[in-house]
Amino acid sequence: MLQVCYVIVTSGWDHHSQMAWVSASSVRRQEPDARIVVVVEGTKPAAEDEVARRFREVADVVLPKCAAASTPVAKSRLHKILLRQYVKGDFLYLDSDTLAVAPFDDVAQCGGDVGAVSDFNFDISRGWFPAEMEQPFRALGWDYPLPYQMNAGVIFMRDTPAVHALAQEWLARFQKPTTSPHVWDQATFNSAVFATKVPHAVLPHGYNAMVVKRNYRFRTARILHFFGSVDEQRGTLIEHLMDRLDKTGTFDDAAYDQSIRQRHPWGPNPEAWQLIHSRNYVRAAMAKVRRGASHNAHAL
Repeated sequence: MLQVCYVIVTSGWDHHSQMAWVSASSVRRQEPDARIVVVVEGTKPAAEDEVARRFREVADVVLPKCAAASTPVAKSRLHKILLRQYVKGDFLYLDSDTLAVAPFDDVAQCGGDVGAVSDFNFDISRGWFPAEMEQPFRALGWDYPLPYQMNAGVIFMRDTPAVHALAQEWLARFQKPTTSPHVWDQATFNSAVFATKVPHAVLPHGYNAMVVKRNYRFRTARILHFFGSVDEQRGTLIEHLMDRLDKTGTFDDAAYDQSIRQRHPWGPNPEAWQLIHSRNYVRAAMAKVRRGASHNAHAL
């Protein structure tokens, strides 16, 4: 049985909790038999109880935990690293700013003990690794450059000794003192993967389609990742679903199904320029025609 895990550090029913709820709701629609585990740490009294109540119909397990870190962001990253200790069995970790848009349970057949997608959906043959990592990596005595960088927003992990060893090394590297803002969970994950030589697989882009940065990736997507600024997320499906949840307390199935059917990452009634970015050229042309007809009608 596929397990899908989230981490929430929250004051209650806040933006982060709501985004995780939207993501988990999409997982439930694509993988109805998945076991969804939500690790939660409340920053205010009763926050964890509020999350448990809200997730009652979506998650199978809400697991309260407390991380020894100074900020909510650091706590969230630490819980993510500790998931391998918290959860028994293989699992797929998802960031909260993701949406499942197709079945993805075959990720368990990835061929590695760990699986993740190349960062920014780059072709790994390019051998890209961020230049800003050179100084902190060398200062810490870590190998630089690494062959490529994987994105840590979607990670498949088996329950094997090799992965437990990786998790320990990931934790140790994450807790290394550094003044660099770049040495965070993703950098330390990649460093630990190559240092431990854990068998890993670079997953197809569809398991972590970074549609804010690469809009056209929707066409092969199983899981959309809306990593990006608030401005970059404007007009996207996840923004629309969050808005509907805020206003009605419900998941907008109609808008979700429409985006999947029309094969784009936008909310209802996307603009022509958005459809061009996602390479929906025919729909973009139709949107231009409709807009022109509407403008002409108002001018009469």
